[in-house]
Amino acid sequence: MEFAPALFSTRVTAGRRTYFFDVKSAKNTKPFLKITQSEINGDEKKKSYINIFDSEVSDFNQALNEAVSFIKQSSK
Repeated sequence: MEFAPALFSTRVTAGRRTYFFDVKSAKNTKPFLKITQSEINGDEKKKSYINIFDSEVSDFNQALNEAVSFIKQSSK
């Protein structure tokens, strides 16, 4: 996918890992969410990506909310 500037961007830092949540515009002009995990291990820097497209956002959000709720209930 060609480089596209972010329409929205935020990040979460967690120890050696940083998560970037970028909303970008696809070639068809529809927004999509790109989640990047950047991890530093010594001198090695590793990045992983996942793209969630417009048609998948609702299902992805529902599954994420269910997983977070489960974690919260389990940690009580």
